[in-house]
Amino acid sequence: MTFIGIISDNKSFETIKENLNVEDISLIHINNKSIENIKNITFKTIIINKNLKNLEKNISIIQKLCIKCEYLIINTDIKLETHLESESKANIITFGLNHKATVTVSSITDTSILIYLQRNIKNKDNEIIEVGEKQIEVNKQNKIKTYEILIIYIISIINNIPIMLKI
Repeated sequence: MTFIGIISDNKSFETIKENLNVEDISLIHINNKSIENIKNITFKTIIINKNLKNLEKNISIIQKLCIKCEYLIINTDIKLETHLESESKANIITFGLNHKATVTVSSITDTSILIYLQRNIKNKDNEIIEVGEKQIEVNKQNKIKTYEILIIYIISIINNIPIMLKI
């Protein structure tokens, strides 16, 4: 079983969970309520999609989780109050609308989002995923879920699972 910890708001977490219903992957929402129960779990991946301000009193636990994970995925459009990436030996993948992010968006239309992988990354099987673009079809109401789409894309490519969005 692969454990993926996601630091995000509830709505974002539920959207990601709904779209990544894969047998051997367990998504765990990391928040103040769950932190004590999950502090001893070894996460394969930690995703930070929200400022850590509300988790300040548990930042040492989050740092320990990040140090042990294999992938640390960070939204570059949020301001982190700490430098988790400097302490971790994980493969760091950044995402966002920022042009410096590893995974960003080339264009957004009413019917699709064009995702751009700007740097090669290794997946869980140690295969190189090369720079390139991937078009994801969406409907008008869901193009606002860009960050969730980027997270689903990243989880899918590093875990070798097909991208099947219900968004």
